[in-house]
Amino acid sequence: MPRATPWPIVLALGLALLGAGLATTLVLSLVGVVLFVFGLGGWIGQLLPGRGHVREPLVEPVLRPKPVVEKPGTVEQLRPGMAGDRFRLPEKIHPISAGVKGGIVGGLVMPIPALAYGLISGHGLWFPINLLAGMVIPGIGGATAAELEQFRWGSLILAIVIHATFSVSFGLLFGVVSPTLPPIPGGPVIAGGVLMPLLWTGLCHGFMGIINPLLQEHVHWPWFIASQVVYGLAMSVVVIRTEKVPAAAVGGGPSKLAGFSEPGRWGGRP
Repeated sequence: MPRATPWPIVLALGLALLGAGLATTLVLSLVGVVLFVFGLGGWIGQLLPGRGHVREPLVEPVLRPKPVVEKPGTVEQLRPGMAGDRFRLPEKIHPISAGVKGGIVGGLVMPIPALAYGLISGHGLWFPINLLAGMVIPGIGGATAAELEQFRWGSLILAIVIHATFSVSFGLLFGVVSPTLPPIPGGPVIAGGVLMPLLWTGLCHGFMGIINPLLQEHVHWPWFIASQVVYGLAMSVVVIRTEKVPAAAVGGGPSKLAGFSEPGRWGGRP
């Protein structure tokens, strides 16, 4: 067995005094260095052959456990309802198509508040589109407001690709997370229509200055939040209204190891 030793505590005390001395006095640091050196040396000495361990006597033969006898065989599969069965959670999930459909529907209605802002503010329909395309178009960061109000085919195509990618990706993410949410009234809708938009808005507010400084300069946050909420509500409603399917079993068949039974289930009987 490992021999009891105080050297790790001495070494730790030396490090603490060394650090404290940097903020107080040099003498304290010198004491810490000395303790650190002695502690490190003593600890290393405990690792030398024959010094860092002691021999423990064996227990009486009567108290020793009996040897385990191997019994080759298989494990009885646990079925739902049997004692010891543990089912997978969630039992039912949304199909992948639900997230794709929700992302598409949310992506179709999300531009409505953004385009409405462009018209009400006097910048026009192409202003928010050019701002979104500015995430990947080099050199657009120095564009003026008048230039951002002009129609550009390249900006329109890029904005559609970026918007569609984000919309479908968040729909798929919500489709995976939705079945795991607590079963409270309106839980998925609140999560998709309120919590996710607020979380995404906070992340955008923090990182937009790095990712897209142009968008941060011209974005109108109340309208930005409105667009996120419209997307979240439409997307979450489509996802949760989609009929769930049983979760697929994990693995390709019963495990050969003791303690495992059906794919995706724990437990077993010898």
